[in-house]
Amino acid sequence: MTTNTMLMVAGRTPIRALALLCAAFTALSISACGGGGGGGASADVIGRILLVTTGLPPSPGATVAVSGKNVVSGIDGTFTLRGVSATALLLTASAAGVRPLSQPLGALKANAVNDLGDIYLSDTGYTSVATGRAVRADTLAPILGAKVRISGQTVVTLADGKFKITGLPEGVGGPSGPVGLIVATGLEDKGMIIDPPLGPSPPDNALGDVLVSPPVGGVPGGPTNIRGTITLTGSTLLAGTVVSLVNRTTGDPLGSVTTGTTGTYGFWVVAGEYTVRAERAGFVTKTQDVSLPRPDVPVTLDMLLVP
Repeated sequence: MTTNTMLMVAGRTPIRALALLCAAFTALSISACGGGGGGGASADVIGRILLVTTGLPPSPGATVAVSGKNVVSGIDGTFTLRGVSATALLLTASAAGVRPLSQPLGALKANAVNDLGDIYLSDTGYTSVATGRAVRADTLAPILGAKVRISGQTVVTLADGKFKITGLPEGVGGPSGPVGLIVATGLEDKGMIIDPPLGPSPPDNALGDVLVSPPVGGVPGGPTNIRGTITLTGSTLLAGTVVSLVNRTTGDPLGSVTTGTTGTYGFWVVAGEYTVRAERAGFVTKTQDVSLPRPDVPVTLDMLLVP
């Protein structure tokens, strides 16, 4: 009699009361643990899987999983996971011939596409630790709050510009191209070439100072490292000439400025090969190639336009 009284809830039968209590406890547990099919905010996760050994996508594709959802990467290595939990903390990936990867995701932005970039799978392991410091290329001042991403992991630089990423694939890097990215507000995105490739840790792989440049183009009153003066045959009115800069290696236009009354122009760019183009109505357009060996050593290129 006593047992039946304890199981009664609001006049319901003992069995019915027990079922209600179990259902309530289950719902509470799911809510507290962040589980359960459709509860909570969701996010989309995209990226690309590459092999450390070749720099190419695995074939057949890798299986990538986040919070119980999984997909096989495509022939180009790309993958898309839709509707994963925005509170997910871990990404796993596996493919034939390499060690399975399990790495932290970092904070996902809910109701948005989260791009992890290139993620590398290693045939030896994931013990590498990379350290470095993000600094401005023009002043060498440390950059606070820059996002540094290597192989799908992202950290934020401290007040001294320093960063540290652990659990990276052994052997990632080399001279063939960027394997990481630094993004800082008000500065150009910086692709990171890591050469020599990362070795197993310890010790840490010290990348040193990574220079991040101001936006390409004219910086009124600011630093320039490709600069000069445009003069006009038979005219002292030097304002109004449009000067453009092109990356000679890729052919990509990088920006343009219009000369003022002094006829001067200037750009801030990273080291490389460029073409300067000067255009003015009534004058013959002129182009000239210029090399910038070091970003901290300015190059002066003056040009004379003829009618």
